[in-house]
Amino acid sequence: MKKPILFLIALVLSAYSLMAQQQEDYSDLVKVGDELLIDTPSASSYQHINVPRKNFIIKRGGVPDMKTLKSSVVTVTKISNDENPIITFKKANGKKFFRVYKTLTADLNSAVASGEIQIRERGNKKSMTK
Repeated sequence: MKKPILFLIALVLSAYSLMAQQQEDYSDLVKVGDELLIDTPSASSYQHINVPRKNFIIKRGGVPDMKTLKSSVVTVTKISNDENPIITFKKANGKKFFRVYKTLTADLNSAVASGEIQIRERGNKKSMTK
């Protein structure tokens, strides 16, 4: 009776360890001044890009149209050197996000892994794919 239970526990633990995802570290690929491409959200809204709520955008006099973020080319202005790097970015064309915010932030590793942000190559400005 004990052997099947121990076998089942060992099987569950080994399956759990195999399913655990190891997060890639993209902080070595991105430097201040690099251009990134904002792509479609991983869900119905952006999960890893810190977009202000619609009521805050409206209160500041902006237009809360999330379609304007898609396919936006942004320039990295700041990178935190933490275990989970947070990047601050602005639009490459100099305009503001939602006509109100100069910069936004995002969790670099999660946003790239989910596809919300694509890293562009420095030389020919094409997006990198993994």
